[in-house]
Amino acid sequence: MEHISWYNLKPEKTLNEKEIDNIFTKLSEYQKLEKTYYVDSYQENIVPVYKAEKIILTDRNLEEDVYQRFFNDVGACIIRGAFTEDIMEEYNTWSTKMLTESKKDKNSRHPKQQGKFLINDVIGRMSENNPNLLVKILNNPGLTKVMDILLGFSKIGSCTGHWIEPGGDRQLSHVDYPVHIGSAPFWENSTYKFKKLTTRYQLNKMMPYFSVQALIATDAMDISNGSTEIVPCSHKIENLDLLIHNPKVYQKFEDKFMNVSLEKGDILFFNRGLCHRGGKNLSDNRRNSLIMQCVWLWGIGQEIIDYQNVIERLEKSEYFKSLTTHKKEQLKLRLKHPYPIDVKNST
Repeated sequence: MEHISWYNLKPEKTLNEKEIDNIFTKLSEYQKLEKTYYVDSYQENIVPVYKAEKIILTDRNLEEDVYQRFFNDVGACIIRGAFTEDIMEEYNTWSTKMLTESKKDKNSRHPKQQGKFLINDVIGRMSENNPNLLVKILNNPGLTKVMDILLGFSKIGSCTGHWIEPGGDRQLSHVDYPVHIGSAPFWENSTYKFKKLTTRYQLNKMMPYFSVQALIATDAMDISNGSTEIVPCSHKIENLDLLIHNPKVYQKFEDKFMNVSLEKGDILFFNRGLCHRGGKNLSDNRRNSLIMQCVWLWGIGQEIIDYQNVIERLEKSEYFKSLTTHKKEQLKLRLKHPYPIDVKNST
């Protein structure tokens, strides 16, 4: 039986044409946004772009602008020049070597995108063979600053490499963890199961603030090599996790997507509830990126991270040793979370 909070809601697959049109009329209204002083530029006249050298400074007005644009307006933002090209090339070299090993994983092929390889367990694997690089990535000031603006103190819920082959197909449209009904085995592709186990309040008032996706462009990307496609402001559509499973709603989104354009070292942050997909790689080259899921300190991440061994390896890294005590503790807290604990010993 569905939770009582869903009782008075018309089933998503029974909406008529007028009701569906109303959803997209609201989306068009959401997308009529005023420009703000703190944004350095806009993509497609809507997605805010902030320069990394500004974002890392202490500016409460700028931080407020990032927070408001992200949650109340667009659902996405770009941080320009967060990583150096040298670090991105070092990651690309590492991932090229890791691709053969990662192909042995049961989950090495993406279930919703032909031509995409997943390099899983990036944190565990990189901590073994290149801990200095891992520290440089996880401790990047542009990355951590925006993570914490959006989520308080943010922990790392998962970290996966996405390698799109030349000609790799477009991904199916979707939203992300923790719901992603169409791809996670737990949900059995069942909106009914979702409504049995959750409330409308959780979906629409809590989950938009629970986790954030960070796509690090280790290769430059745009429409030509299948950059991520997003529908700005779509995270504001109530019950989108369910509506996206209505074929008519799904189809109606088709002309609403925009391809983001990222330079090597840029970061695209987007809301877990934003309708998005990987684009089709029309080029003759691979497109590489690193996807990080950030969650509340008190939230549950998607990936099991062997934090004890990871931290032990990082502590032996020369780059980790060069950090201040505060930075070391922060980085460890992003990996090793304060709860759950053995309550026989403490509370």
